Amino acid sequence: MRDGTYTTAAHGRVQRYRCRGCGGRLSAQSESMHYFSKRRLDLWEIFSRLRGGSSQRDIAREIGCSAPAVGNAMLRLGRQAMASHVVVSCALQCSGVVCFDGLVSSLCSRDYPSQITTLGDSVSELLLAMTHCTTERGGRRTDSQRRRRKRKRSVWTPKRGALSRSIALLVNELARFVGPARLHIDTDEHPLYAKAIVTDLALRWYRSAGLLSVRRTSGSAPRTTDNPLFLMNYLDRMIRHRLKEHTRESIAVARNATCQMHRMWIFAWDHNTRQPIRVGGTELRSRAELAGVPVQQLSRLKRQFTTRRQSLRGLPVPESMRKVWAAKLDSPPLRWRAGQQKRGPQIPAYARRDLSFAYHHG
Repeated sequence: MRDGTYTTAAHGRVQRYRCRGCGGRLSAQSESMHYFSKRRLDLWEIFSRLRGGSSQRDIAREIGCSAPAVGNAMLRLGRQAMASHVVVSCALQCSGVVCFDGLVSSLCSRDYPSQITTLGDSVSELLLAMTHCTTERGGRRTDSQRRRRKRKRSVWTPKRGALSRSIALLVNELARFVGPARLHIDTDEHPLYAKAIVTDLALRWYRSAGLLSVRRTSGSAPRTTDNPLFLMNYLDRMIRHRLKEHTRESIAVARNATCQMHRMWIFAWDHNTRQPIRVGGTELRSRAELAGVPVQQLSRLKRQFTTRRQSLRGLPVPESMRKVWAAKLDSPPLRWRAGQQKRGPQIPAYARRDLSFAYHHG
């Protein structure tokens, strides 16, 4: 029932409600994408510019606001993309033919490569899951580079075995998309992929039941449509084309792992649900539609994407997504000479509460 109103500088007069059953109070802003925001920005314009390759500072200059305000909006859109993807993943029909590979970019500087491992359905070309880890650049170094590395290590050092754990987490979440059906996996010849597949408990069951087959393809094989890793090669190209920090790593490097993965999930939502399977062809359906997600459900999610927060109540959120949502990814300091002063964006209380309604999976 209606329970008065209140006025804010950002949203004007807002209607307040009270539940007749429990007596709890809420307002018309409680489920809005603009909840707890101090300025009402055009989220659709920010989404369009992010997927078009603009940086946050470019967007801030164009729409006339501060870069932190755009960053806050980007985090809201990233969480909305992740929540909507969870809804979609509960309705899709996975083909059982999947592939995964890694995208190597950088974080804060070229000294810290970021390894983003992506999992996709090879038939529908749907991007299913992603994991992130930060490592240290290898190879030969000059004397000045060695001294710089030593100074940086005194401030922050990547965790040992981070890439192995990241790949193992992705492999662990693979079985939830397939269920008890035949599973075929395509990877390249990276030794950590083979190790993760052999040691994963769920894939041991698939192997013992005779339901698992694995094919390894050389990374130097021609990147044509006949390549079993075509989807990974295609995603690599589109990510580097559409996301600023992956296009020119020397001048547009990412500053934080959490923000980097939020932008990746914005790309994933656009890739899965908004872009047709082939541009200029006869197939105009999106990849989510091709994977069996109902058109009515997709239409509702797309219509409410920039207006109403998607609820996670009772939905399975995998561990890889929880780490991104809760800002628990390991990230190097941006200004390492001053030490690790800030570990990335602060997650507001309402976003943590939204995540608490989901049940843990993986």
